Order: sequence, then structure tokens, then C-alpha cells
Amino acid sequence: MAQAREHSAVKHAWFLALGLGLLASHAQAAQHKDAASGCVVSAPAYLASNDYAFSYQGACRDGLAEGQGKAIWTLRNSPQHREEWAGRFSAGVYLPEPSQGLKARALRGDNVLFDLGPLPKLEGMSPRLAVEATSELTKYPDPCKPDTLFVLQADGPALVSDDVAKQMLRSALDKLKLRCGDDRLRERGRPGGERTHIRIRMAPQPDLEVDQYGNPKGIVVEASLPLDPGKDFTQYSNSVASQQRQRQAREERDAQKQANAQRLQTFAKPLGAGIWVGLNALAQNPFRYQDQVVLTAVKLNDVVAPTRARVMAVGGGYQSSFALIEGEGLAKWEPGARVLAVKVLGRLPNTDADLPAGLHLQLVGQLPCAQGDCGDRLSLPNPLRDGEAP
Repeated sequence: MAQAREHSAVKHAWFLALGLGLLASHAQAAQHKDAASGCVVSAPAYLASNDYAFSYQGACRDGLAEGQGKAIWTLRNSPQHREEWAGRFSAGVYLPEPSQGLKARALRGDNVLFDLGPLPKLEGMSPRLAVEATSELTKYPDPCKPDTLFVLQADGPALVSDDVAKQMLRSALDKLKLRCGDDRLRERGRPGGERTHIRIRMAPQPDLEVDQYGNPKGIVVEASLPLDPGKDFTQYSNSVASQQRQRQAREERDAQKQANAQRLQTFAKPLGAGIWVGLNALAQNPFRYQDQVVLTAVKLNDVVAPTRARVMAVGGGYQSSFALIEGEGLAKWEPGARVLAVKVLGRLPNTDADLPAGLHLQLVGQLPCAQGDCGDRLSLPNPLRDGEAP
């Protein structure tokens, strides 16, 4: 039995090692290393199969093809058939013509990133254009067959303007069109018809960074731009502008809350209303605040006499309390909510026809509300609690 367990453990370890070896092989599938020179070329994983023999002749730096060189993949069973990439290389990546001023590096898998150089300076920013492209089967990646365009070094306060961000994105597409031509960009190089849009992303860092899953980091602007001139973006998002709008909205809300607090204090102080008490709390125990002037918020239920009205608590829900309020000018009240300064008189006698044993208040002053919940008056830096000063 022990021998069987040992044999099983050895077998499991062997399969685990084999699996890790396959994963490592797959992760490095796009790296093709010349056996003689040790120089590496980034190329499609398809060419890394045992069907092909690889060789590289030319300049090399830090183990990667750099400068003029020639990469050759020869079919082992058919030596007359081979793929040959001759020209300039950058960090192991073959550079399609025109290669002057072009740089590149392997990004992930069969994807590479081409650096196409600076874009027009704008609002103190010096952006650069990078193009992500994918190799297919035996074809080298080509920036004129892009997956995604990246505008890098886009870092500046002017990006809060959508007009500035869109101008920078358009300049990226214009630069690529100048290199490739409109017709070539429309060619997909795969089934599916003509390309109509280009995806463009913008990041503040000088070089594109990706996470462990290959997703680009730090993207602040993203768009899909039609290749047809004159057409607007079909998709567009700008997190810099969105965050700025959110900050402005928060600042405006905070300023409004401060203004509400000042307005409430200005209303309450001359009337002697020193504390806030919700109508529900008053209805439970009016004697705690007997003969005090307090602030509360109510909605008009109905006017029962020129100087008498029934009111209900603002925001009371199904348990909303009612009160009878007395004072001059009630006959002119319109429907709606209001903040009141009231003197707490106690409870009405059981014999009162309008509200037997109900809460009894005397009107001292009113502050009409535009919103049904008096949010335009009671939205404050700190919510009012019963018994607290406004």
C-alpha cells in the first residue's frame, strides 16, 4: 500500500512538472532564439513549432535582435519553403518599412508595441503615439494593422477639457493615417470586412504598463474613433474630466449645504428658536419642550380655520405625526412643506374637534421649502438631530 502511494505521488509530481513545462513553453512561445548567436526575435507562436528551424543573422544587443538583421524560419520537411524577415529590428521586434525613427518592444504573447514618436504638443503636454499590433501565423506585427492606439505622456490639467482630449486623440489617428494611408488602415487582414473604427486609449505614463493579465494600466481616456473624417466619436470616456465634474459637484453641494446652514441660523436666531426637534419627537412628548420655541419641518394637511391648520411631519412615512398649529396668516398658506419656528403649547384637550389630544403648537415664523422634504432648506453639512442647535 505504501509503495502504491509513493508511486502515485511520483506520478502526480511528474504530471505537475510536465504541466509547468508546457505553461513555460507557451509563455515563451513568441520568443525565438538563434542557437548559434543566442539572439532572440519576437515572432508568432505559430513559427515556434517543431515544423520550423529558426536562425538569425545580424546585429544583437542584450540578447535581442537590434538594428539590421535577417530572421529565417525554414520548414524542416520542405527546406525550399521558408519565412524571411529582413530589415531593421528593435528590442527583438521586426520593424516594417518605413522603419526610420520607429521603435518597438514585445508586449505580451504575440502582441508588440510600436513607438511612432511624438504627437503635436498641446496645452503643455508632449504626448507620444504607441500602437499595439498582433502577429498572425507567419506574419509579423504591423502598426498599420493596429489593435489599439495609445497616446502616452498625456499628463496635464488640460485633460479635464473633453475638447483638448479629443483633439489629442484625433492627432494620434492623423499621425497613423499619414504613415499608413487610409485604405491600408481599413484592411483588417482577417475575415470580417473593412475596418471602420480605431480604438484609442490615453495614459499619463511615458511607457505603457500592463498588469499580470495583460490589461493596460492607468488609462484615463478611451474612445472609438471612426476612420471616416468628420464623424464624431462613437464611444468616449474621460475619467479626468469625470473626476473633475464630480469634484465640482461635491464642492457645489458642500457650498449649498453651508448656505442652507447660514440661512437656517439667520431665520432661527431672531425668533429665539435655539434647537431643532422633529414633529414626531414633539408628538411623542411635547412636555419636554413645553413653552420653548423650536425649529421643526411640516407639510400642510389642511387649514381648518383662518388661524388654525393641521400639519404633518416631513419625511414621517407611515408613522407620520400630526399637529394642530395656531397663528396669524394661516389662511394664506399654500400647499407644500415649510420649516417652522413654533412655540410648544402641549396637547389639545380630548374635547378638541380638530385634533383631540393632539400636539398643540403656536406659529412664530415660517420658511417655505421648494422641495417636499425641505431638502433645499435642511440639506446641511451635519444632519440635524433632535435637541441640537441648528
